[in-house]
Amino acid sequence: MTEARTTTGGGRIRLAVVIVHYNTSDDLARCLESLTAYAPSVSHRIVVVDNASRDEGLAAVHLKFPDCQWIFNAENTGYARGCNRGMAAVAADYYLILNPDIVVQPGALDRLLAFADAHPRAGLVGPQLLNEDGSLQESCRRFYTLRTLLLRRTILGRLFPDSRTVQRHLMRDFDHQSSRPVDWVLGGCVLARRSALDRSGPMDERFFLYFEDVDWCYRMWQAGFEVQYTPDARFMHRHRRASARGRFGRSWWLHLGSLISFYEKWGMFVWLLKKWRDPLLAQLLWLLDMAGLAAAFAGAYGLRQAAGDWFSEPLFPFSEYLPLLGFAGLLASITFLLTGRYRVDGRDRARSLGEHLQQVGVVAVLLLAATYLGHLDVVSRAVLLIFIPLLGLLTFAGDRLVRRARRRLERGRLTLERTLLSGPPARINAWLATLRDPSRRRIDVAGYVAEPPAGSGLPALGGGEVPWLGRPEEIPEIVRRYRISQVVFWEEAGPRSAADWAVLATLRRQRIRLRWPQAAAWLAVAGDHVETFGDELSAVHVSGGMVPLAHLWRRMGGAAAGLALMLLAAPAWLWLRVFRLPRGSAAIAPVTLSDLWGHDPVLTLAVDAAGRVLPLPWQWRLAGPLLAGTVDLDGPRPQTGGRRETPLDGPRPQTGGRRETPRGPEDVLAFWNSVPRAPGLTGSWASAPAGRGPGAIAKFRQLWRDPGGFGLLSAAGSKSAE
Repeated sequence: MTEARTTTGGGRIRLAVVIVHYNTSDDLARCLESLTAYAPSVSHRIVVVDNASRDEGLAAVHLKFPDCQWIFNAENTGYARGCNRGMAAVAADYYLILNPDIVVQPGALDRLLAFADAHPRAGLVGPQLLNEDGSLQESCRRFYTLRTLLLRRTILGRLFPDSRTVQRHLMRDFDHQSSRPVDWVLGGCVLARRSALDRSGPMDERFFLYFEDVDWCYRMWQAGFEVQYTPDARFMHRHRRASARGRFGRSWWLHLGSLISFYEKWGMFVWLLKKWRDPLLAQLLWLLDMAGLAAAFAGAYGLRQAAGDWFSEPLFPFSEYLPLLGFAGLLASITFLLTGRYRVDGRDRARSLGEHLQQVGVVAVLLLAATYLGHLDVVSRAVLLIFIPLLGLLTFAGDRLVRRARRRLERGRLTLERTLLSGPPARINAWLATLRDPSRRRIDVAGYVAEPPAGSGLPALGGGEVPWLGRPEEIPEIVRRYRISQVVFWEEAGPRSAADWAVLATLRRQRIRLRWPQAAAWLAVAGDHVETFGDELSAVHVSGGMVPLAHLWRRMGGAAAGLALMLLAAPAWLWLRVFRLPRGSAAIAPVTLSDLWGHDPVLTLAVDAAGRVLPLPWQWRLAGPLLAGTVDLDGPRPQTGGRRETPLDGPRPQTGGRRETPRGPEDVLAFWNSVPRAPGLTGSWASAPAGRGPGAIAKFRQLWRDPGGFGLLSAAGSKSAE
């Protein structure tokens, strides 16, 4: 915690003006003079947060404005943290964040508040900023894109100074003389609504300087509020950002670091990397092991070659050892995999040197035994004896390198999983109070969800830093919007309603990490493990169910099947288009699927005049879903969401509507042990002789005659195939 010295004043007010200052006392004095001269007509208080300034003029400014509330930090905590400290010091309806180099113009504060009152959906309001000569400053922007970054932060900007991309980013297609919603506004002068802060949270303190305003505005939009720009209120801004005046100085590097933090937090690619970080880390560790194994073998050969005079037997060329090197790599890979070396999970327990030596010892014994039993005269025993300790040393160093790099990134909050909390607010708030700073425990809390009272919302928790993001049934959408990688459920009883199970199924399909308190013992039957989360124990379920390689092969198989179907169905499609069968002899029928996992595609099937699904060669429209992965070639039976289906071969239970939610203990266990998979055009549900499961021939027959097993569909609403 940052030490601070505060002079306070209490009471709920209408407006709190928060100024974060650092070594610019002349600007601060001018700003405070303008606030005094053109004070708003409503109750207000001015809060000055000083970030351990060293300029001599600060003491004089402090004495000149004793009515302000002063907070003196013992160190420079950054702009975002300073703003949050100032807002937390005063209870107000609105907070105006000001840079010290802002000069208030007559009537600007009252007009800014009037605009905010007239636009209740505006969470943040940015006024018009002017240079000292009265010219316009471009204070509202569109969100960054990759092209914008290249043209704004690289040498390409000098080559294309009039780029249309930059013009759009700076909103030069807008006259800035009318009010309108915008993507984001500069944080040097912005009005924040208290009720919006309860939904979006304060500024993110991971941003020491720069991009805290972009992130704040982005979260406002995500929380359902608007960011408004208005020229009705005008302020003078004396200086440009330091980052815009030079290259590769401290400000430039701070800007770059904040940019990386912003895209780490909100970038889709980074979010996907976090969701797949465990298998990716395991693959990285394997690559380092193989590199270490090759280096150890080359080092052992080199040492044996250097000590050739000590040995009477000749040393064969290194090329003769390449098959042995490949065999050693395969042997080490299998051994390390079976002994748990590549098991990367949330526990992240560093393996001891003893455990590592045991794993390398198994590889050594097997390798020596294989060379001895194989009577490989080409192998130098000295090479092997030198190779084994080098292998242990280098692979141990690789393991330590990966874990140290991971912890270093986590300390910088660059690899922390964004976490959503779900449960009773009192329980969540009590847990947050025990943590104080979740980021120190490798937890990045985005917010919480809970059922609010009728017609109202819920306040932010954790001292106002953890906002309420919505209701429990909205969790899948919140996960998508806020790039959540982990959801923690504080309801110890587990899911109860059909909506709860639907949420869990969707999260598992999205490979979201799920956690429960230790008391949720019902999860243990599904093979989940217990680990610490903050200061408490929790049961963890890693969602997704399917190993990455198996998932990749399944997707490749589905894509190949889609391409094959396009070629297979082309003649049938040409037949219909060229020969134009009589109207009514063939049609297409849309079928909406809906299951517990959240697979809700609409399939378009070719049917005959009676509504019976035509064989596979006519189903050219199924190629697209196979290529897109919305259906698989082999998988669970598709669950229809609204059409009556009749089987082709004998009676079969009707499966219309969503898949039933688990009820008894066996159903619950089956749910957690099952793998989230897209519906299949054939599968284990295919028709087969009595008492026997469907074999490959039965599956193929079903796929060919009735892909998806829909049977007879109602012809109502279908369209002619011609």
